[in-house]
Amino acid sequence: MILKTKKQKIFLIAAFICLACTGLSAQKSKLKDSTPEQRAKMQTEWMTTKLNLNASQTQQISALNLQYARKNEPIIQSNSSKLSKFRKLKALQKEKSNMLSQILSEEQYKKYEDIKDHMIQNIKNKRK
Repeated sequence: MILKTKKQKIFLIAAFICLACTGLSAQKSKLKDSTPEQRAKMQTEWMTTKLNLNASQTQQISALNLQYARKNEPIIQSNSSKLSKFRKLKALQKEKSNMLSQILSEEQYKKYEDIKDHMIQNIKNKRK
């Protein structure tokens, strides 16, 4: 049971990374049908609005989102098992989070983490 929950959490984090709050319905379809550039743009727009990024931060975040969207693409498109994909995406998310913590202020980063945690909890509740 715990392993299943851990898998679900990894999936939810991966979904958050790839979709960046663009809606929860038809996630797999949106994910597979969108380009890395589209996903990065959606993430940047969302982060700019929710975290009140300044121009410098927006530029840095945009580049970071694009970099990681491109790294995620082969994983998303692969025929690997879900667990394998989740592990790889989670590792990339950890790297990206470390980079975000260097770009965002402490307050912005905390808000980002809080929103991400809240979204994960909402997805978990909807799956029950």
